[in-house]
Parts: sequence; structure tokens; C-alpha cells
Amino acid sequence: MTSNNISNIEKHSEINYLIDSENFISENNHIDFSKFNKNSIILFEYTSDFYKLIKYLNNNKIKYTKLSDDFDLEFIIIE
Repeated sequence: MTSNNISNIEKHSEINYLIDSENFISENNHIDFSKFNKNSIILFEYTSDFYKLIKYLNNNKIKYTKLSDDFDLEFIIIE
């Protein structure tokens, strides 16, 4: 993923990093976050235009994992 991709993602979502999401990780112990790099980007449904975001990721062949938290809100992790 390029820096251009990151700036385009910012048009659709607030960008967070897994390494800065300790509280979120601890509140969602049903998810094995250890399989992701600590520097991975995490994008939350509630701070995104999720439809446009997913469309952008798919169109640009950016690999991601879509998961749901304890409240059934979706989020994406980009490695």
C-alpha cells in the first residue's frame, strides 16, 4: 500500500493503528489480534463511509480483514 492509498483512505475513514488501540483490543477478547501486525491500520464502521471504503479497497486490490466487535459493529484491519 502506498502513501497515496492512505491519503485516499482518509477521504472515507478516520485512520487508526492497531498499536494505539489497546482498549479496543482488550474489550474484544473473542478476536485473535496477535495474527495482525501491531502497525496495521484499523478502520471502524462508525468513523467511516463503510460502503465507499470497501469499494475503494476492493478496486485497489488492498488486502483487508473485515471483523465485528462485541457490539456487532464492523471494522477493517489492513496489514
